[in-house]
Amino acid sequence: MKFGYVSLLPETAVVARFIEELKNNRLMGTQCKKCGKKHLPPRAHCTCGSSEVEWFEAPRQGRLLAYTIVTFLPESMTKYAPYIIAIAELDDGCRLLAHISDVTPKNLKVDMRVQVVPHQIAADRMACKFKPL
Repeated sequence: MKFGYVSLLPETAVVARFIEELKNNRLMGTQCKKCGKKHLPPRAHCTCGSSEVEWFEAPRQGRLLAYTIVTFLPESMTKYAPYIIAIAELDDGCRLLAHISDVTPKNLKVDMRVQVVPHQIAADRMACKFKPL
């Protein structure tokens, strides 16, 4: 199983577990034991260089920080156009980039509350997206 509409993450044990947890309705990330930095999506190595990471369950609610409406897109995404991509800050401070659904540009507002939900794109692809609360 791959993560995302277009595979940007390598197929590793970390990504496989992240996807499996998403299927089970859990949003999991990794946190560095050395510096405490949290990574979502998870990483096997921290940006500080440490490979000592542990799993944590991230909150699935947060607030919208920024968004853009994508109308000019790569060929691989044309069947989804137009779509809205957003960055949300989850309740623990982690930030996540994902599609947002169930909104129109008229009712989309920075600071609105959103939740992260798993999204099965295809039989071999999984992602997460935001929905307004």
